[in-house]
Amino acid sequence: MAEEAPKPIKIDYYVDLVLRRRWLLIISFCLAMITGIYLSITLPRIYMSDTLILVEPKSIPDKYVEPLTEVTVKERVSTITQQVKSRTYLEQVIIKAELFSEPEYKNMLLEEKIANVRQNMKVEVKSSRSGAESFTISFEGKDPDKITKAVNILAEYFINESIKLMREEVYAASKFLQEELKTKSENLIKVENALKEYRTSFMGGLPEQLNSNLGMLSGLRGQLNTKQESLRDENVRKIQLESQMSDMRRELESYSAGTGVPEEIVKKEPESVIRLRILRDEFSKISRRYTGKHPDVIKMKKLIADAEAEVETEAEAEAESKRTEAEPKAENPKKKGEADLIIAKFKETKVRQLRDMEIQYDEALRAIKGLEQDIAAINVQIEQYEKRIEDTPKREQELLTLSRDYENIKDSYNKLLTRKLDADIAVSMEMKAKGQKFRVLDSAKVPKKPVSPDIKKLLLMCLAGGLGVGGGLIFLLDLLDTSLRRPEDIELLLGVTVLATIPNVYYRRMDKIKQKIELVLTYIFLGIGFSLFAVFALMAFKNVEYVTDKATKVVTKLFL
Repeated sequence: MAEEAPKPIKIDYYVDLVLRRRWLLIISFCLAMITGIYLSITLPRIYMSDTLILVEPKSIPDKYVEPLTEVTVKERVSTITQQVKSRTYLEQVIIKAELFSEPEYKNMLLEEKIANVRQNMKVEVKSSRSGAESFTISFEGKDPDKITKAVNILAEYFINESIKLMREEVYAASKFLQEELKTKSENLIKVENALKEYRTSFMGGLPEQLNSNLGMLSGLRGQLNTKQESLRDENVRKIQLESQMSDMRRELESYSAGTGVPEEIVKKEPESVIRLRILRDEFSKISRRYTGKHPDVIKMKKLIADAEAEVETEAEAEAESKRTEAEPKAENPKKKGEADLIIAKFKETKVRQLRDMEIQYDEALRAIKGLEQDIAAINVQIEQYEKRIEDTPKREQELLTLSRDYENIKDSYNKLLTRKLDADIAVSMEMKAKGQKFRVLDSAKVPKKPVSPDIKKLLLMCLAGGLGVGGGLIFLLDLLDTSLRRPEDIELLLGVTVLATIPNVYYRRMDKIKQKIELVLTYIFLGIGFSLFAVFALMAFKNVEYVTDKATKVVTKLFL
């Protein structure tokens, strides 16, 4: 089945349709204009007054004084707006601006008045490309003077509250930083004391003393070796002294009571030989002590020479006696007395030497005891230094932890101190009014033209409504009309071809009169419609009050 070709749109048909039902369009248009004019006159006039407040930057740039808070202008204005919209401030605005003082608001509750003021008050923040920031405060109401007064009061509140808020923020930040600085200072002192106590407690075992401890340990080990060698020498000396003392005691005990010479020697050799031996022994001792010119040495030499001569004499006498079997020659008593004196001195010397040996032995014992004590003390010190060196990694880790805590708290303290200095400068800036502040750039003016109703929008709405309603009715009635008016409808409905059409023919005079009257009325109502539109447009682009005043004057002149 072939698709039906779309029907061509015939403009003359729709023009004829509009002309035939023009009254629907004209009446709808006139009623819409009358309604718009009525609404323009009767609707309450709502005026709006606003003020522009500029946010002045700080007198001192941020690069010189770091700001304490990062609150943007929008956030600050929002905070101040919430404060100003509080019940306390709005009550003052209502009282000072004398809002809702008319008799018609006599029975209006205070809560309703406050809610109305909140609803009609608007705050908008604006930012320019240059970086300057500002915000506007607007207020809507029926009385231009009162709303202007209310806007000025709100602007004053905003400025005062902004100053108060910024000062409170700066003072609060300064106080907070002061408290935090005090807390950090106390923590820093605690950590410093802990670090000091730790260093005091483990003094000598700190990581930075490792090299000195190694040096001390090496030195102590050297001292220990030296002391141990000295102890070995003293022990050898003690053993030697013990042996010498034992020999000396046996020698002294073996002396005979009469001669002072050991008995085994007396039994074997003559007395003169023993005396000579003793003298030679004594001479060897004093010769090591004195020179050859010393009197004792000279005397000892003479006694030895006499003793030798005596030994020779005795030997000769003994030999002679053996030959003659005669008695030996008597000794010289003087020389024998001198020799006995020397032997006695020799014995005394031996006793003195024994005493010296005992003294040296006691000294050796004391030296051994002292060396043993020194060695024990050095071993204790070596253990201490070895323990310090062994504990050095542990102390280093503990000290590192304490030092890290100290550095962290110190760094935080220094930052807080810097912020506190900035806070003090910020407080000074606020006291000297050098900080960020608000300034009224455009004061609120009494509005002359209302913002509501919007007559231009109302004009467009009424124009669109009047034409739309009229056109809609025309096409709706045409859609409901079942009569056949076009040849195409006949051909489509009856299936026959239309050869020709006959236009309307008016024969009677009355029909022509009626046609003329209808045409005149059409022009009249069209004139009325255009007049209403002109009045409405004048109200929209000029002023409602201006138009009503002019109309009143014209009517007064015409009828009076």
